[in-house]
Amino acid sequence: MTELADDKVSARPAHSETHVNNHAPVTNQQNIGNYYAGDHSPEEHLDAARRALAERRWEQASQHFESYLKSEPSSPREKMAEVRVEYALAKLQGRRPRAHPDRVQDEIHTIVSRACELDPSSAAATVLMAIFNEDLDHAFLREADSSDEVLQASEDLDLRWAQRIVMAISVRESPTWKSLDERVTPGGTTPTAVLTLRSEEEQGEREHRMRTLFTPVPEMPVREPRLNPVFGLLPLVGGGVIIWVASALLAAYGNPWWSPLSPAPYIGIAGLTVTSLGGWLTFRALFLNWWHTRLFHRAMRDYQMERHVYEENLPSEEQIASWFKRDVAVIVDRALTRLGIVMEELHNTGRITDPLVIVGPANPPKTKLVRHHRVGEGYIASRYTVFVVCMADQKLGAYRTTLDSITGTREPEEQTSEYRYRDIVSVNVKTVRLDLPPGAQKTEDAEPTYAFVDAQEKNTVAERFTLVVPGDRFTVTTKVSTEDGRGSRIDFSKADRALAAIRRRIAASTGST
Repeated sequence: MTELADDKVSARPAHSETHVNNHAPVTNQQNIGNYYAGDHSPEEHLDAARRALAERRWEQASQHFESYLKSEPSSPREKMAEVRVEYALAKLQGRRPRAHPDRVQDEIHTIVSRACELDPSSAAATVLMAIFNEDLDHAFLREADSSDEVLQASEDLDLRWAQRIVMAISVRESPTWKSLDERVTPGGTTPTAVLTLRSEEEQGEREHRMRTLFTPVPEMPVREPRLNPVFGLLPLVGGGVIIWVASALLAAYGNPWWSPLSPAPYIGIAGLTVTSLGGWLTFRALFLNWWHTRLFHRAMRDYQMERHVYEENLPSEEQIASWFKRDVAVIVDRALTRLGIVMEELHNTGRITDPLVIVGPANPPKTKLVRHHRVGEGYIASRYTVFVVCMADQKLGAYRTTLDSITGTREPEEQTSEYRYRDIVSVNVKTVRLDLPPGAQKTEDAEPTYAFVDAQEKNTVAERFTLVVPGDRFTVTTKVSTEDGRGSRIDFSKADRALAAIRRRIAASTGST
């Protein structure tokens, strides 16, 4: 008992009155309604404890339960178990078991265990013990063991008791607590959106459209150079002139064609040869121009059809955004599970209410970038690095993995770490230069660049977020920009927010301003 008077005055309040101690500290303490331990019977302490528990005055409830148990009268084992379950709820103080220090957890576990021993058939004790264990199992990444006994107890538990437990604590990761929540409020009160699995048809459509996006755009056919008929007309005209000259010589001198001493036959043969060559060249040019034009128009029709099919199979900008948000939500849920952190731990800080998510193209050369006007102005990456930062009051949890944007699946490699804020060496965002195209001047600090689906390598710079701790480093490319002014950025990636939030926490932990 905390509100026992040091000096009992002669004018002591009656049993039905309350004692107000205005000299006691006010912080985290309720002074109205405290009873003198020596002036009340165990039953009066029990009544006061239950009233305080109903009003969520945890400290007073715990004190009265403790006083009652010190002089607990002989009672049925069912009542003794019920009292201890109520005492455990008071000791939890409206918080989940994992939120308490180890010492308090041990005390609560002992109280609930005793309740189970006193009345093994107590559904309330069995359910509360199951919630306690499931919460700690989740914290330590252990598989929850829901026995048939626990399932039956959660079904048999009186609705009034289910309401008391659900209203007293919130353990949304506990299957047993969820089943009680469903009974108390049909549909449940858990605000976390359920991520439904995509159907095979939806998954197939996503992969098909994304693979289409990372397939080069159908190339427009190139028209064959046109042949100039002039190169055939010149020999044709020239040959005609030569034949005319030969005819003029014959007419002037009267020499027969067959005379071997006359130049006219030779000139005529040469003229015929040149004329034939000119006619062939002219015909060939005209025919090939017609043929190539026909083939080009056919190729253009095929190209237009392929381009239409290609664009019809591309994903829309809204589809990509929806897919990525869902993928990242799944990864954030995975990060919380791997780190053993629940949302309530982040909400308790009063500063950051959600995990900070940083998303950017994964490192080259395995990652390809593509841009198409149908899916927005920026580049889309075939692989993304997802970095999740969970900021609790005393520690920072970090999780990193790689997302395949085509299939929406997480790659097997993942990394989790936890750090105290004062152990963080540095956190920064900087821009680095990647390798330039072949033939361009290289720089010493240049790194391998990305492969572009629609073009050769480009002059590229990358913006990177880096978190450095002793013996470890987290680096995420948050943006890639090219010389044409195009960039790659995920709208919901919050690198700047994460940088500012972590810096504030580091400053608070070190006492700097």
